[in-house]
Amino acid sequence: MSQKGLIYSFVAKGNVVLAEHTSYSGNFSTIAVQCLQKLPSDSSKYTYSCDGRTFNFLIDNGFVFLVVSDESVGRGMPFVFLERVKDDFKQCYGASIKNAETHPLAADDEDDALIEDRFSIAYNLDREFGCICASFF
Repeated sequence: MSQKGLIYSFVAKGNVVLAEHTSYSGNFSTIAVQCLQKLPSDSSKYTYSCDGRTFNFLIDNGFVFLVVSDESVGRGMPFVFLERVKDDFKQCYGASIKNAETHPLAADDEDDALIEDRFSIAYNLDREFGCICASFF
């Protein structure tokens, strides 16, 4: 891991985790999702501390970017990391976000609840964006 102290990262839309990455084992994802469900709606940046780790959230246009880091790295580096992930995410998916692109297999009628847009299916972007998150580590 090139960014010493960064442990786990994800990108979510609302409460749905779209992509994640870690090189470590642990319960980071479980705690991160619990924190995600309790995020205040009045802030674009938020940090929770737990067991010597910080769970740093950046919220932008309904998307949530998270990095778990060692408390020893402070809060500056994690938020620089999150800004970079956010910028790359927007570069990769900006057109889809603007067009609210639906999943290619979704039916034209609105009754197809199983296949929705690419930003509503858990871990839908894990393969394509999870590896981009990995390149930052």
